[in-house]
Amino acid sequence: MDGQARSQGLGTRTVDPAEQRRATRELVDFDTRTTSHEGFSEVRVVNISPLGLMARTDADMSRGDRLIFELPHVRTVHAIVRWVEHGRIGTEFLRPIGDEDYRLMLAFMPRRQRDW
Repeated sequence: MDGQARSQGLGTRTVDPAEQRRATRELVDFDTRTTSHEGFSEVRVVNISPLGLMARTDADMSRGDRLIFELPHVRTVHAIVRWVEHGRIGTEFLRPIGDEDYRLMLAFMPRRQRDW
């Protein structure tokens, strides 16, 4: 592969989604609920950043679903489901949570010590 192709990202290497994260995730253990066009669902938030969160849920959700999460301090956050896998969802907030609001929100969320 030539330098131009490499600089334009035209190589054959695939990038792990974890490498594409734009913000550090905080490990949390927080039960809450979310609202969608289908009603309310219970979820457990397991990691969060100012840009989105990952949660566990038994609810039937699909990529592209729009959700409203109830979170401490910031109250409601609108998000879109970016991926669904084995009872977990990854979401992106439609508007990032500001630094000060994020810090205050985390103060109300129990932390987890290990990823799984």
